[in-house]
Amino acid sequence: MKKIPYGISDFKAVLNENFYYIDKTAFIEKLEDYGRFLYLIRPRRFGKSLFLNMLDFYYNVRWEEDWELFKDTHIYNHPTKEKHAYHVLKFDFSAVSTMGDVDNNFSNYCNREIDLFLNNYNIKIDVDIQNLPAHEVLDIVFKQMSKKYKDIKVYIIIDEYDNFMNNILVNDKVLYQNMVASKEAIYKEFFKLLKALTNQNDSPLKRMFFTGVSPLALFDVTSGSNIGKNLTNVPLFNSIVGITRDEYKGLVDYYNLDFDKEEQELVDKWYNNYIFSKNITQTIYNTDMVFYYVDSYLQINQPPNDLVDINVRSDYKKLRYLIEENNKLNGNFTVLKELFQTGYITTTKIHESFGAYEAIQSENFKSLLYYLGYITIDSFKFGELRLKIPNQTMRTIVAEFLQNSLKVTQMFKIDTEEFNLTLVRLAYQNKLDVFHYFAKSLDENSSIRDFITGEQFIKGYLIALFSLSGVFVVGSEVETNKGYADITLTPSPNIPEKLPNYIIELKYLSKDEKIDKKLQEAKEQIEQYTKNKPDTKGIIVIFRNWKMEHCQFE
Repeated sequence: MKKIPYGISDFKAVLNENFYYIDKTAFIEKLEDYGRFLYLIRPRRFGKSLFLNMLDFYYNVRWEEDWELFKDTHIYNHPTKEKHAYHVLKFDFSAVSTMGDVDNNFSNYCNREIDLFLNNYNIKIDVDIQNLPAHEVLDIVFKQMSKKYKDIKVYIIIDEYDNFMNNILVNDKVLYQNMVASKEAIYKEFFKLLKALTNQNDSPLKRMFFTGVSPLALFDVTSGSNIGKNLTNVPLFNSIVGITRDEYKGLVDYYNLDFDKEEQELVDKWYNNYIFSKNITQTIYNTDMVFYYVDSYLQINQPPNDLVDINVRSDYKKLRYLIEENNKLNGNFTVLKELFQTGYITTTKIHESFGAYEAIQSENFKSLLYYLGYITIDSFKFGELRLKIPNQTMRTIVAEFLQNSLKVTQMFKIDTEEFNLTLVRLAYQNKLDVFHYFAKSLDENSSIRDFITGEQFIKGYLIALFSLSGVFVVGSEVETNKGYADITLTPSPNIPEKLPNYIIELKYLSKDEKIDKKLQEAKEQIEQYTKNKPDTKGIIVIFRNWKMEHCQFE
């Protein structure tokens, strides 16, 4: 039986060492037809590195003798004319250190890869690799190759082109600005040279493919100019990385995992539902998340203890600068608040090209959330895109980000450990402490009161805090018995005890509004939602401003 390639991006090892491979080689011909200079933006842990290594293994003349390793893939029976026709120069910019002299770090890394490239192919070029910046070295190499090695075709592959630049942006905005604006900035000059090489008649550079997680660095170093064709939102390449439902079914069938309907729904809720084009309905699973889950079943025959893989958790600091100004929350925080309050946000389009300092604008911020995988396309109607959090994993990560931002800016401090303990008491002891603790925290945090505008505010923050716990899967506006429940709490599958489901009906009173009518309305809704659901309990919670006036089981 094949091994799960969890965390493995070495394509040759996957084929040669009996790992399960989800075949993406059918995209090779599609890429050749689409263009010669291409780039793809996808969230972390979708299998981008493995895909790039597959391209390297297919096109690289060095791997021609290993062609038989492709025997179980689509491309083996449908090879293109360009199979093993290139000298591949590959970079992985996540390997560039951001400590110390970053210009020097970048040049040293690139020059080492260029030197390795020359040695691998026994290319004799007279160039001072030790003392020249990377873009000058690459320029000399390509100029001499065009004269001395006219038959050589070069394919440049860049993995995580924006990784170290994004890290610089988070930690040192002045340095980032210098690296994208200064005429002497080596990173900028490197991409400027790549752009020039794509336009030269005699250039050995014939193909280029690189990946990242956002358009920020690319826009900033190329001033928005077109360095290649963007595959990111093209319907044809929706599933170029990630796992489709059919690919997931093939994986589950191969390992004879007899998932029942409930468990399949769970996997969908936690790891599925990404869409990368408004013109398509095929949803995509995150590759890392699925392998993480399946690997746990193969190892211990049960789901992992923590359904959120630590490898897909994002550092909230990477977005903090976009929602904070002078240690205060700006309008982009309202976008996140709306996302939790209503379950979605809207925009007219996904912007494909904007820089780091334009990302603070609301519409660009929404696009950035999309590229990073925090939100995905839900629907497109009447010229408007509706974007939602794709799954429970990302809901947890966004909730962590939201809560950390509130804490850092001193807007709303709540002891999440204590909150989680009260939530555990709800699950195991049917105690309503969690709502009383939440209400007490609202009362004590006067700085948050100006943001309390009604039921949606209370609901949004309750959902965010519920999502931080591993006890429940949280739902918002879930269709239940021909109605839509405000909040649903379903026990997480990795909890061995049989715990009840909860449906929470939340009401908000205006200043002088009587409670009786709202209470009766809530009781009728709970009765409808819990009908013929013996394992489901209803809870009614009623607030007036930041004060909780009613909380009981129904």
